[in-house]
Amino acid sequence: MRYLAFTLAGVFSLAAIAGQWLGWSRPVTIGALILAGAFLAWGFWDAAQKAPAEERELDEEQRATIRRMKSEGNTQLAIQQVQLWFRNTSQEEAAAIVRGV
Repeated sequence: MRYLAFTLAGVFSLAAIAGQWLGWSRPVTIGALILAGAFLAWGFWDAAQKAPAEERELDEEQRATIRRMKSEGNTQLAIQQVQLWFRNTSQEEAAAIVRGV
């Protein structure tokens, strides 16, 4: 469905541009632009819903790095390092991973 949504967003965007060039009334071009934005938002929402969940499992080298950081007393730095390895990981999720090592 996201391909359909992105295609319709493109069509309505082009319709808004064409309407501006061809002198269509302003409500028609604004309506096309609003529809393009709505279909674009729908496409992104659908893509986000179907995105696979990222597996947040540390390999042995990463575990050794986290253990070393924790032994040096740099727990906060270890949490930040986990957030660098796994994008879009919250502070709480990263802290749970560090506690699990």
